[in-house]
Formats: sequence, C-alpha cells, structure tokens
Amino acid sequence: MLCVFCTVSLSGQTRNARFVEYIERYSAVALEHERSHGVPASITLAQGLLESNAGRSYLARRGNNHFGIKCHSTWHGPSVEFDDTLAHPCYRKYGSPEDSFLDHARFLSTRRYMPLHELDPGDYRGWAQGLLDCGYAEDPAYPQKLVALIEQYRLQDISVDSRAKSPEVPVDALGDAAGEKEKSAFDQPSAAQVDEQVARRRSARERLRRAFGQPTTNASPDN
Repeated sequence: MLCVFCTVSLSGQTRNARFVEYIERYSAVALEHERSHGVPASITLAQGLLESNAGRSYLARRGNNHFGIKCHSTWHGPSVEFDDTLAHPCYRKYGSPEDSFLDHARFLSTRRYMPLHELDPGDYRGWAQGLLDCGYAEDPAYPQKLVALIEQYRLQDISVDSRAKSPEVPVDALGDAAGEKEKSAFDQPSAAQVDEQVARRRSARERLRRAFGQPTTNASPDN
C-alpha cells in the first residue's frame, strides 16, 4: 500500500516518495513528447508534479487533467467543473493521464508558445520563465517552483540527449542512494555554449515582448 505522506532520503536529500513514483511512471511518456513536440521532459514532469500534486489533485483524480489546462473555445471534448476562485471553472477532461500528457505537448506547441522552442531543451530555467511570460500561469513564483522541482529531483537528467548516451533513465534523476556522480570538466558547457544559450534565451524573450507587450505582468493566463 502506498504511503501518501512518506518521504525517502537519497543522495543526502529528502524526496517525496509519491513524487519519485510519479517521475518513474511518466518519464517515458515525457521523453516521447520531447522527441515528438520539442517540449523538454524536465519541464513536462515538473509541471505535472506541480499542477497535479503528483497525480493527487482534484482535476487529476476527476478528469485525468495533470496540467490544469482549461477548456477554451477550441475544446470540444468532455470537461470537469472546478471552482478555483479564478473565474475559470471549466477544465479539460481526458480518458487517461497519458492523454493529458499528449494534450499538454500539443498545447505547448501552439503559436503562443513557439518562442520557447527557440531555447535549448536543456535550458529549463529559460523554459520555466517563458511559461510565465507566455501566460501559462498567474503565480509570479511559478518559474522558481518548477526550477526547484527540477533540481531537487534531477529532472534535467531525464532528456533525449541523456537517453542517447544511456538506454536507461538516469538513476540520479530519481535519487541515487550511492550519491551524486562527480562531474568532470568535460560535462561543463563551454563559454561559447553558454553565450549561445544566453543569446537564444534573449531572442525568445524579445519575441515574447513583441507579441505580448509586457508578458510577465500583462499576458492573460492561457493554461
């Protein structure tokens, strides 16, 4: 029987057992959508953890909605009502959690979110900030919450690039009891790579500003 409030201590950190189980269950589908839609698996998993409380939220339990995506005028499928006090009572309902993950990947591939796809998939900080800038969430601390989850659970190690090096999802991403692996100098990005990442992030942010004016404060929540 799953202990809902259990935590596990791995690599010197305390991790929520439910969160670890969620990552183990959905990492493969998150990787699949990174390949097919370009949405980083780390971002997908962090949003799923945050938005659905690792699959335990009301929307996740009643509607298999793991990402808090609202109905919108283009949605013609089933829905679930939820009064979240934000005047958005209608949320999409799915046949399975996997359907929710697929819709999330498609949702982040729409025109509104295309500037994010200029960022490197490994730039999870840029993606986290970009989601707020594009209006996915209303919480100004949303990027920080995503980044905290990614770094606590090593979700940045769950990526198409890392899968190309190893057929298994990195154990460190789920908490390696043996401890953190020492990184060599070859694992660190070069100055040129850092400059390129910064330039791509700046370009994406400029496109967001042109599209939404002042997106961080004025973009209407779109999820």
